[in-house]
Amino acid sequence: MTLPGGGLCLVVDDAIAEPERWRALAAKHASQFAGDPLAGYPVRRLPLPGPVLTAIHVFFSETFREPLGFRRVVEGQGWLSLATAPPVAPARASYSGPGQGTAVISLCLFEDPALGGMVFPPSLFPGDEPPPRVEARYNRLVVFDGASWHAPDIPASVRLSDDPAQGRLTLDARFTCRRRLQ
Repeated sequence: MTLPGGGLCLVVDDAIAEPERWRALAAKHASQFAGDPLAGYPVRRLPLPGPVLTAIHVFFSETFREPLGFRRVVEGQGWLSLATAPPVAPARASYSGPGQGTAVISLCLFEDPALGGMVFPPSLFPGDEPPPRVEARYNRLVVFDGASWHAPDIPASVRLSDDPAQGRLTLDARFTCRRRLQ
């Protein structure tokens, strides 16, 4: 789908073969999740190990890099993320240098759609039109250029939980990339 400002958001349903394995892994390591003050919204995270991040990097590079207008990946980060409260305001992905951008990947690993998907407002200021949204769906992958304003869309914050088996668990990655030459 096209985002405000012309960016793309790519959505893939039934993205991975065994999403329940990630939930089981998160439940096994629930005590190791820690707050991330740089996340842009209240969240606890568990960093992904290098080999997993490398596999996601390869998948992103082969599948999504070109449609999003990126040439190559410079660096990446990834986490299992557990939202603890709704965001206060939308954010953009981390700063990147000249000629670079940040790709964002988020995989829904929760079954309760009331825990929300993703919203893409055109700016920090409310407009007349409702912003584009990607509804939550178990095993739904959302990939977009982090230069777009975005935020988790959490309408039922009372349902958030510290338990990865019940809460708003996502597998998230960010890749700093070189932009395609114009």
